[in-house]
Amino acid sequence: MELSINGQVYTVAGEPDRILLWVLRDELGLTGTKFGCGIGMCGSCTVLVDGQPTRSCITPVSAVAGKPFSRWKALRKPVRTVR
Repeated sequence: MELSINGQVYTVAGEPDRILLWVLRDELGLTGTKFGCGIGMCGSCTVLVDGQPTRSCITPVSAVAGKPFSRWKALRKPVRTVR
């Protein structure tokens, strides 16, 4: 199964019902997406799938296969200090 994350394509194997958060963190090493409550309430695991906020702690990886999505960390703009 292929995941398009922040414009980069990753191939993941295994069960399609695995939770997206754990695929991102454990299999792909993308640890910017955090675990919070585990029930989709706190929002710390949120990713944008087709522009819509999605809680990765309750979303199976099969639900985002083939859809472009972004992690919050990738959306941040660098802070520039003016002196």
